[in-house]
Formats: sequence, structure tokens, C-alpha cells
Amino acid sequence: MVKQRLTDRTLKMYFDEEVAKKFAELEQNDKNYAVANIVDRLAIHELGNIGAKRIHVAELGGGAHPDRYSSLFSYLIKTKDLGSIIDWVDVSPVMLELARNYVNRKEFRERNKVIHFFENDAISYLKSLDNETLNLAIMKYVLDHINNLERLISLLSKKLKPGSSLVSTLTSVQPILKSVSTNARFLYKGKEFPEDETRTLKDGDNFGIKFFKESGNPKAGYLEGAETIKYYHSPERIKALARKFGFKIFLGDWKDYLPKEEQGKIEINQDILVMKKK
Repeated sequence: MVKQRLTDRTLKMYFDEEVAKKFAELEQNDKNYAVANIVDRLAIHELGNIGAKRIHVAELGGGAHPDRYSSLFSYLIKTKDLGSIIDWVDVSPVMLELARNYVNRKEFRERNKVIHFFENDAISYLKSLDNETLNLAIMKYVLDHINNLERLISLLSKKLKPGSSLVSTLTSVQPILKSVSTNARFLYKGKEFPEDETRTLKDGDNFGIKFFKESGNPKAGYLEGAETIKYYHSPERIKALARKFGFKIFLGDWKDYLPKEEQGKIEINQDILVMKKK
């Protein structure tokens, strides 16, 4: 997430303690777990390609749930004596407090040995790092919050080690905005539109998101105060920036990136971005 004034409605929901806690509970749904598992598989795939011993990972906009990523955390814990760590970065102190609560639970307590919490936005955090520090950066449900994409990719090109990667989910690689997803309704120019219609976004357009009280149940109504804004970045724009800053890039459905033997039993479609520094 990009650091902005707390009155900005793109981030306001994450600073409201009541709304943030309810939103974190809403994230306990099958779709969210499945996407986290996809990111986990991608992370291990990328780290395996690096073949490094000491691993430094950054989850940029990590949110409330370091209870995910079981394979990644196992990898880090096994190499903790070599100095492996994961920086859990989020601009919201409320979300970070919820995240700390998870790793203090008995079943996740060992993760405390490798996780470091940072209250910061992605851009400021990256600026604070020495060059060629990171083996892996993760952005799950976060890259679409970044307005200045060129600034982000420029910083990643400096802070990632050669051969290291960014793994990110994307809301969509296509400019077609649907009205409703599993957990939310999308707004075009601040307004709802019929469920049987779509809207077409231009590069850099923003779109609103209102989250349902219950995952997969629009009839339950909206979670009060849970509204945010994201930005559409076209594949052409992303690819051009990746080339400009020296990345190899994959952009598309995750199943077209990982070998079949690494996909497991996850059948959902999920657009991803993987950028590997040359």
C-alpha cells in the first residue's frame, strides 16, 4: 500500500480498528486461502531457482495473516541459523497488531524466529533498504493499490539481488471490470453497476471496492466502512516498465507459470505477475 493521509478512503478502512478486525475475519475464506497457497507455491519455486542459503524475503502489504505461507515459513525456519528472515511490512498498525497476534499462537509461534514487523508503506520500506538486499518480494492483493508503478518497479530493480523475484497477484490483467467477485462489489467512477454488465478501464484508472459481510453472499450486504480503491495497470504498461528496469516477466494465470507437478490441487484461476531481475 502507498502511504497516504488517513482520511484518504483508499486506506481508511485499514486504520479503523473495528473495520480492520472484521475485514481480517472476512479473509478467512476458501478463496483467500487458495490464493495464499498459490503465492506460497510461487515463492518456493522462485527461491528454489535462486538456490541461496540465507534468504531475505519481504511481504509488502502483508496485512493480518502470517498464518498463511506454510511452505515458505518452513523454508525460512530451516535456514534461520544462517540468517533467513521475512520482513512483514504494512502501513496499518491495526493490521500489524492482528498479524502479531497470529504468530503468538501456539501453532504459529515458531514463525516469530524469522518474522520482523515493519509499520511502513511499500515504497518507503524499499527506499530504506541497502541495494541488492532481497531474495524475494511478495505482494498479495497489494500491487493494485500502488498508483506510481514506475517508482515501485524502479526500487525493486535496485533492492532485489540478481536472479531474485517479485511475486504478485493481480486483480485482473484485462481492462474488463466485473461488477461482483466472491467477496466484493466493484465500483466504476464511484458507482455500482448491474451484475450482468462490465466496464472497461483505461491504464491508470482507479476503481472502488466494497466488501460483503459474508464471503460469497452479496445478499448479506456490505461490511460497513470496508471500502477501498485500486488502480488498473495494463499488461503493456507493466511489461514496458519491466523491460526498462531489467526484469524478465511473466504475466497471466498462475497455472501457466508453474510446472504441473508444482501446482497441487488448486484449481482456481488467478492472475499473477512474476518479475525476475536479470
